[in-house]
Amino acid sequence: MLNVRHRQRRIPATRLSLALVVALIGTAPAFAQDNAADSGPDERTTELSRVQVTGSNIRRSDVETSSPVQVIRKQDIENMGARTLLQVLDNLPAARPAQQDSRSLFTGSDGASQANLRGLGAQGTLVLLNGRRLSYYGAPAGFQTQFVNIDAIPAAAIERMEVLTDGASAVYGTDAVAGVINVITKRDYQGAEVSITTDTSSRIDSYGEHQASITAGFGDLDADRYNVYASVNLYRRDAIPLSDYYDKRPSQYYVNNPNYLNNLRLGVGSRPGEFNPGTYFAFDPVTGARRQEAAPGCSTAITEASGTRCVWETWMNREIDSGAETKRNTAYISSHFLIGDSTEAFAEATYTDIDLRANAGTPNGYNTTTGNPTSWFSRNTGTTVNQFRTPFLGPNNVYNNASPELKALMGGVVGLNYLLQDVGSGHFGQRNTDQSYRVLAGLRGDIGDWNWETAVATAGTHSVTYQTINVNLDGFERAFGPYSIEPGTGRVIISDNPAYQFGVINDANAALIREAFPTFDIQSWTRLHTLDGKIEGPLFQLPAGEMRAAFGFNASRETFYTPGNEDAANGLITQQGGSWFDGKRNTYALFAETVAPITDKLELDAALRVDKYPNFSANLAPKIGLKYQVLPQLLLRGTYSEGFRAPSLAEAGTGGVFAQLGGFEDDIRCDETNAIANLLRQSARSGDVDLGNSLLNSDCSRTVARMTQPNQDLKPEKAKISTLGLVYEPASWLSVSADYWFIYRRNEIAAPDYGKPEDIQSMTRNPISDADRANVEAVAAMCADPASGVVCPGTLPSYSVGNVSSVVGQYKNQGRTLVDGFDIDARSRFSLGDFGSLNIGVAATIARRKQYYIDDTSRWYYGNTIGYYGNPRLRATLNADWTYRQVTTSFFVNYVGTTKWAYDQIDAEDNNPETCTASRLKVNPAQCGGVPSWWTANLSVGWRPDEHWTLGVTVKNLFNRLPFYDPQGFAGDSSDYASIYGRSYSLQLGYRF
Repeated sequence: MLNVRHRQRRIPATRLSLALVVALIGTAPAFAQDNAADSGPDERTTELSRVQVTGSNIRRSDVETSSPVQVIRKQDIENMGARTLLQVLDNLPAARPAQQDSRSLFTGSDGASQANLRGLGAQGTLVLLNGRRLSYYGAPAGFQTQFVNIDAIPAAAIERMEVLTDGASAVYGTDAVAGVINVITKRDYQGAEVSITTDTSSRIDSYGEHQASITAGFGDLDADRYNVYASVNLYRRDAIPLSDYYDKRPSQYYVNNPNYLNNLRLGVGSRPGEFNPGTYFAFDPVTGARRQEAAPGCSTAITEASGTRCVWETWMNREIDSGAETKRNTAYISSHFLIGDSTEAFAEATYTDIDLRANAGTPNGYNTTTGNPTSWFSRNTGTTVNQFRTPFLGPNNVYNNASPELKALMGGVVGLNYLLQDVGSGHFGQRNTDQSYRVLAGLRGDIGDWNWETAVATAGTHSVTYQTINVNLDGFERAFGPYSIEPGTGRVIISDNPAYQFGVINDANAALIREAFPTFDIQSWTRLHTLDGKIEGPLFQLPAGEMRAAFGFNASRETFYTPGNEDAANGLITQQGGSWFDGKRNTYALFAETVAPITDKLELDAALRVDKYPNFSANLAPKIGLKYQVLPQLLLRGTYSEGFRAPSLAEAGTGGVFAQLGGFEDDIRCDETNAIANLLRQSARSGDVDLGNSLLNSDCSRTVARMTQPNQDLKPEKAKISTLGLVYEPASWLSVSADYWFIYRRNEIAAPDYGKPEDIQSMTRNPISDADRANVEAVAAMCADPASGVVCPGTLPSYSVGNVSSVVGQYKNQGRTLVDGFDIDARSRFSLGDFGSLNIGVAATIARRKQYYIDDTSRWYYGNTIGYYGNPRLRATLNADWTYRQVTTSFFVNYVGTTKWAYDQIDAEDNNPETCTASRLKVNPAQCGGVPSWWTANLSVGWRPDEHWTLGVTVKNLFNRLPFYDPQGFAGDSSDYASIYGRSYSLQLGYRF
C-alpha cells in the first residue's frame, strides 16, 4: 500500500481555529483537537493529532488501524498514467478487471464502469464519495447487479483514494464484503488552476483520450470563516472504428476464424454507397440443397458451391466491438462555513453527464430467414416466445427477378439477400446517456469533548439506452407487407408490391427503413435519499489511555424504476423484450463503535451495526479488531467481521428481464455442426471449404430468448471476513506490511446459470431448419463426388435436434464462495543528497483459494480455481519515483501471473495442454500450456519549472507489448489487462493562477 505518514502540527488556537479543528471530520480525513484548557484565545495551542480513516467512525492519532487501508494520492494516480478511476483500480493488485464503459454495450448496464475487489464482483465492493454512499447506476449489470458507476465520480476534485481491503458492513452496511473504495475530494481550495491532458496511440490511429479541468475557489476558513470551491472536468474518448482494428487482432484469431477477413469482401464487394442488387436463392425440394444466383445487374458476383452471390464490402465504421465514443462532463461544488465557535455547516453537490455512442457499422440487410427464427421474450406476452422471420418473395412480386430455373424450385418463391443502405452509414448503432447527481448538506461541531455530525443527502441517476439495431414488427410490415402465408410450407411472403422499392436508394425508402429499424429507448431511474447522524468522543480513561466511542444512525429511501419501452414490452421489437422493474423500500440502521487501549501496546477496535430491510429480519453485523505494538518497529493486527448484501430491487422487486441470452452453449448442436464443418473443410472443392469455414463453431455459442424472474423470497447474502497481518518498519526509510485475508460468502444471490440444466426451469427448441437440411445435403453431395478427395464415414454427420429457442429461470439463493490470500506491500524512501530523493514500492496480492460450493450434493465440485482462467495466483505492481529538483521521473510496472486456459478442473477435461484449446477453440500452439503471464510498464516525467506551471509526459506500455490471442476474452484478445493500443503517449499541461 502507499503509506500515509501523519505529521503533527501546532497552530495558534484562536476561537476560529478551534472551530475549524472540530469541523475537520467526515467527508475527508480530518484532524481533531486535543482538549485544551479554557485559556485566552491567543495564549494556547492545539495539537492536531487525530485523523479519521476509511473503515472507522472514530478519529485516532495513529493512522495504522487494525484493518489494512491502501492510500492512493493524486500524484500516485498521475504516475500510473491513469486517466479514469477504472484505470486506477486496474493498477491495484487487490482489484480485478471489471466492466469498462467503452466495452459495456449490450450488458444491460451499458455505458458504465464498475469496481471489483477480490474478484467478488461489483456487488461485493462498496464505493463511497467522501465517506457517504452514491446512488446506484440506473441500469443493473446483466439486469441484476446494481452498482455505483465509478465514471460518475468527479475526477478533477480527487485528493486521494482510500481502499479498505477488509469487510466493513459493521460500519457502512450492505455491499461492503470485499472492501470499500472511498474517493476523497479536496476539503478546501483557494485560487484557480487548469489542467489539460491528451493521450494518443502508436498502433491505433483513431484512439485518443482527452481531458480538461478547471478548479477554482475562494474564502479562507481562518480569515473569512468560509471556503467555497468548484471543479469541472471534461473527458473525451474517441471512437475506434473497425477499419482501425480489423487486421490488428492476434494472429491465432484469424486461424480460428478463417473466413473473417474474406467475409469483409474488401476490394471484392460493392463499396459503401454503391448500389448492390443482392442475391436470390431457393432450396431444391428433393435434396434440400441451396441454390443461389446474383441478381441481374450485379457487378461483384462471386461463385460458391451453391451458385453465384452478389457481395458488398463490410462498412468499416463499426465501433461497437473496438471502442465507443465517450463524452463525460463532471461538476463538483464544495462549501464550508463556520458558525459561532464550534459549529460548521458544509455542503457539496456533484453532477455528471455521460454520453456514449457507437456506430453499428454496415447498414442492416434484408436477409430472408431460412434457419432459426429470431426468438425473444417480452413483458406483455408472458411465457410465449416471440419470433420473427424475414419473409420470402412470392412468384408475383414485382422485385422477383430471379431466373425461371431458380423460381421453379419452390413454385416461384425465392429468398433475397439485399443491403438496405437508404439511411446511410450512421443510422444503426447504440447510444447511452446518464445523468447522475448527489446533493448533500450537513452540520458538524462539538459538545464538550464529543464531536457530532449530521447530514441529509439526495442522489440519483437517469440512464437511457438508445438502440437502432432491431426490427419493429409493425414498421417492418409497413415497409414490406402486408404478408401472406404460403399454403403447405407455412413460408411468410411479403407483399407483391411493397412500399419499399428494391433496386433504388432514395429518401422514401429511408423513411420506411427508419420505421422498420427505429431508435427505441430503455429508460431507468434510481433514487437514494439519506439522513445520517453520529457522535464521537471519549468514554472514559483507561489505565493505558483514552477509550473512545462513536454512535450513529442512518435512514434511507431507495427507489428503482424501469418502465420499459412500450413496443418492446408488447413484443414488437425483435430481440428486445427489455426489463421492467418498479421497486422502493425504506431502510434503517443503528451503529456503534469503540476503540479501547487494553494495554499500552494492545488496542481493541469493535463495531456493531443493525440494518433493517423489508422482507427479512434485521441484520446484525459485528466487527472486532486488535492491534498490538510488539516493538516500536513491529505492529501486529487482525480483524474478524461479518458482512452482508441485501437483495437489490432488481433481484427481489417486481418485474423481470425479458430479453435474450448471448453465448448460450448447446453441446449437442455444437458437436453436430462442427462434425459437418470439419468434414466439409477437408474437401478439394473450394465451395465446400468456404461453407465449412462459415459453419465452424457457429452453433457453439448462440443467442436465445431468456426470461429471468425476480424472487421476493430472497434472503441477504452473508459473509465471514478476517484479516491477520503485520506492519514492520525496521528503518526510517523502509516499511513492509503483510496481511492474510479470508472471505467466506454464503447464501449467495445468483442469476440462473443457463449452462446448468438444473437452473433452467423450462426450455424450447426450434425445429430443424431449411438451412440445416441444406448443410446436410452439402455433405452428402461432397461425399458423392470423388473429386472432393474426402474419405467420408459410413454414417454421414447430421442433425438430431434444432437449436435452442428459449430458456426460463429465476434468481435464487444458492452457493457459497471462499476466497483467501495474502497482500504484501513494501515501500522504501531514499535521500540521494544533491541528487534528490527516490521512492520505490512493491505491492502484490497472492491468491490462495477461490472455491465455489454449489449445493449439498455437488459441494465444492469445481475445486480451487486459483491458477485457472481469470484467477491468477499473483498480481503485482512496482513503482519507482525519483524527484530531482523540479523534475519527477516515475516508472510503473503492472504484472499479472499465468493461469490455465480451463476455468476449473472440470473444464480442464476439454481445455488443457493436450487439446490446446480454450472454450473448445484452438489457442496459439506456443501457449498450449496456459494463459501466459503479462506485464506492462509506464514511464512518466513531470516538470514543475515554477509555482505556476506543470508539464508531464507519459509513455504507456513502454515496451509496446501487444495482446495475445484469448478466445475467451473480449474481441478474442487479452485486452482485459493487455492494452490493444500498443505504446501510447500522454501529454499533460497545468497552470495554477
